[in-house]
Amino acid sequence: MKFSFDADKAILVVADMQKLFTDPSSPYGNDASPLIEPTNNLTKSARAAGIPVIHTSYQLKKDGSDQGLRSDWPQIGEGYFDPKSPWAAWDHRLEQEPADHILNRNRPGIFHNGQLEALLKKLGREQVILSGLSINYAISFSVHEAFSRDIPVFLVEDLSTLTAFEDQSKRDYLHQTLDMWACQLISLEDMLDKLDVSKTADALS
Repeated sequence: MKFSFDADKAILVVADMQKLFTDPSSPYGNDASPLIEPTNNLTKSARAAGIPVIHTSYQLKKDGSDQGLRSDWPQIGEGYFDPKSPWAAWDHRLEQEPADHILNRNRPGIFHNGQLEALLKKLGREQVILSGLSINYAISFSVHEAFSRDIPVFLVEDLSTLTAFEDQSKRDYLHQTLDMWACQLISLEDMLDKLDVSKTADALS
């Protein structure tokens, strides 16, 4: 799909870059180190262009009281997703600023519980730049939730990937499917160019 990007209407959402999914020493053993510096570059550019940055985490209580249908994950009972777990914490290598927004949820899609949609309305924003983990789970859920709400999503291809325990051969297929039906797939380079143009336009206005 193709949308017309408007920096004045956009927010950036970085999804689920928690230690559980990014740290090679975590129970899942996923090493997302290659995503760290590029993600920091994206958030810096977004802030410079006046675009709000939102960090969202997937958390589930150890006692299982908020797991819903996700009762087949023993990792929940082991506490890996619990808000108090060090694995549920944001990767410390990722830069956050005081003005950034932090949203937590207990379902895969970023629009679950209404916090993000309310924030969009409060900020007067109508578009989402999306990056993070994992295409097969939170990213796919989030893109379809946005589409059902008529919210354009620009999915950053280089910064949305699969975790180590998923079938890496499916990455391109999943991206292409989302791009065809529910979002616009965009390279990090192209997104940074759009943000730089927006920043320059703001400086000249």
